[in-house]
Amino acid sequence: MKPIYLVDLTSIKDSAGARMDLRDQVTLPNFTWEGERLLEFDNPWWIELEITNVSRGYQVHGKTGGRYWLDCDRCLERVRLALETEFDDLFLPESISSQEEEARSFAGDELDLSATIMEAVVLQIPLKVLCASTCRGLCSVCGTNLNKAACNCKTESFDPRLATLLKWKQDKGGGDDGQS
Repeated sequence: MKPIYLVDLTSIKDSAGARMDLRDQVTLPNFTWEGERLLEFDNPWWIELEITNVSRGYQVHGKTGGRYWLDCDRCLERVRLALETEFDDLFLPESISSQEEEARSFAGDELDLSATIMEAVVLQIPLKVLCASTCRGLCSVCGTNLNKAACNCKTESFDPRLATLLKWKQDKGGGDDGQS
């Protein structure tokens, strides 16, 4: 994957405690989300970074935000949503990063924040995306978008595996309230 955002550390690498603040824009790559759904970013996204030399590595605190496109889970129409997220990562040189479980590694005088940024963004995307809370979805018979048009399909269906249970209910009685 092509790096999304690289940070040059030469200005703070020799001074423990030195800090650098950045405000910039970043272009996020589109990718397939949850199988075959396209997660498409409305680029550019803004990014704010605070990078501190912590003598053995670099502490990166950042925020990013922007808009993205996904399909509604009910009607499959494209939905444009906003997202803002924060991240906080410790970057250690490759030689010592394997000893720290929570640290990311780096080499040279640049930090590649690609994984940090994408992880922070993807973790904030909701599991269920709806175009509106009142979305009626698609007809399960003909596929009509019920938000745009009505259909005359009969949506009641009967599972033949439950025929014995229905016959028992009719023979033995029993209502919907649990009373016999």
